[in-house]
Amino acid sequence: MGFFGLIRSIEDLLYEVMTWLVFYPRTLLRVLRHPQEMIDYSDREQDDAVEEQYTDTLSPPVFLILSILICHGVELALGQKSGSANGVFSKLFANSEETLLAFRLLVFSIYPMVYAVGMVKRSEAPLDRKTLREPFFSQCYLGALFAILVSGAGILMRTGTVQAFAAGAGVLVIGIVWYLALQTVWLHLHLTISRTRAILVSLATFLKGTFYVGLIISLLSA
Repeated sequence: MGFFGLIRSIEDLLYEVMTWLVFYPRTLLRVLRHPQEMIDYSDREQDDAVEEQYTDTLSPPVFLILSILICHGVELALGQKSGSANGVFSKLFANSEETLLAFRLLVFSIYPMVYAVGMVKRSEAPLDRKTLREPFFSQCYLGALFAILVSGAGILMRTGTVQAFAAGAGVLVIGIVWYLALQTVWLHLHLTISRTRAILVSLATFLKGTFYVGLIISLLSA
């Protein structure tokens, strides 16, 4: 790559980063107000050419990544550290913000993936990279809000006061219930199953994702 090619790449990168300042709050507001509509929007965007996708919002994976980065930035601004020095698992993150961010991205990507896999399997479509892409992308919108709520709950619970801890626990419960409710509606509409069945599938899938998260933590702590 020549000098002018490098300059053009920097220009494109700078422009892309600056557009995040415009489209992140716009995407956040749309997902908060109309989560199911944004799932349908993401599904439709997958049918467009790559350069025409998500032109008026952030793509779901980018939205998820930025949400995790912003929550981490809030932690740092409040002086909260990534972990204590007790235990192998805590030491893994105590002095490495990059490792912590990678771990959080992995954790909050697991839930969109398990729901996407479950959707493809239950729709009796072949499970491959093409069929998995559409539901995974749309699930990243919900996963980003779930990450914000869980991270916000963690921030409150680590502030050191009983009232803040109780508030954080409440936010965590609300976040999980809200997430399960949205997944129930999504499954009910896209699989045309009963609401009762959708509730059970939503809960079972969430527990599966939580099991995988716990398994990863156990392996890292070993």
